[in-house]
Amino acid sequence: MKNRFRLGIILIVVLAVLGAGSASAQGEYEDYMPEFDTEDARGVVLAVSEYEEIEDDWFFVGRQMLTVEILTGKFKGHIEEIENTFTGNPYRDLEVRPGDQVILLLEVDQGRLLNVHLNGLARDRHLYIMVAVFIFTVVIIARFKGIKALVTLVLMGFVILRWLLPLILEGYNPLLLTVLFTSLITGVTLAIVGGINAKTAAAILGTIGGVGAAGLLAWIFGNLTRITGISEEAQMLFFADLPVDLDVRGLLFSGIIIGALGAVMDVAMSIASAIAEVKQANPRLAFSGLFTAGFNVGRDVLGTMVNTLILAYAGGALPLLLLFMAHNIDYMNIINLDLVATEVVRSIAGSFGLLITVPLTAVLAALLMSRARKKATT
Repeated sequence: MKNRFRLGIILIVVLAVLGAGSASAQGEYEDYMPEFDTEDARGVVLAVSEYEEIEDDWFFVGRQMLTVEILTGKFKGHIEEIENTFTGNPYRDLEVRPGDQVILLLEVDQGRLLNVHLNGLARDRHLYIMVAVFIFTVVIIARFKGIKALVTLVLMGFVILRWLLPLILEGYNPLLLTVLFTSLITGVTLAIVGGINAKTAAAILGTIGGVGAAGLLAWIFGNLTRITGISEEAQMLFFADLPVDLDVRGLLFSGIIIGALGAVMDVAMSIASAIAEVKQANPRLAFSGLFTAGFNVGRDVLGTMVNTLILAYAGGALPLLLLFMAHNIDYMNIINLDLVATEVVRSIAGSFGLLITVPLTAVLAALLMSRARKKATT
């Protein structure tokens, strides 16, 4: 009994000492925790030193010194010497040249600049130039219709950023939200481009039906194959401090609908416009003749549009395909990978939406325009 009592006393003392040591170490660590604010700033590289190899380091393999000038913020005009380190991974390392604009991370304490780090290349200005070239080309070639197309593009971006994404972050069902907002986007876009008439109504309904079919097929086979919908970007969301748990698989289905929307909208409007032209050329043509004309146009469009959509998805998966080929992975393992199944569901569902759009839009456009003729003759 006494031995047990002594053993208990010894254990209590040991635990107390370890706890005190841990608390002391934690306190010392907290005392040495750096306290400073961080700010982003734009800078320009003035000079670059020669590359220097680093030996006996488990992570970095080389470094170079950069002379940079801060271009924005309250430290504008400051010239600093910073270190650019290399890991040997070309996807992480930054190779800079004099004259390059970069993004800098500034460590600031009570208005004093403590340190400057290289945070990345400044790519935004080149992207703005590219967008400007695109806008200029659209306006020159398409004139007023091009301007209307740009307006609808801005509206789509506004709807997605202002309403769709915030509501998803609040925990609402992403699939239902996407169906609702794509219907809204489709109606506004086609009404602006084609006006308010039977042709536009048929194109709107055909587009909604097509993207709905794509979403339904993706939902059915996405659940049957039990794909997770987790991509590299989606994985990053799990590390974010979000107030709700996101439905990642629902996000995948939503992305399929949004990705197919543009192509489906294009096919639907092409078919509806073709039927409207045929109707204008031959006002006496009945439903069957209008449907046949629109369906034939739709089949011609599908011949290239399906290839375009699938090739777009395949192009995005090109690095993955090269990886499989380089490592000689057998077909059984490839086809059953979650990532591969996700890409197959994505591409087939989008193409299926296009297929459904053709007969659906042809039926709706022929029906609406043949009824319009009957009303005009009565």
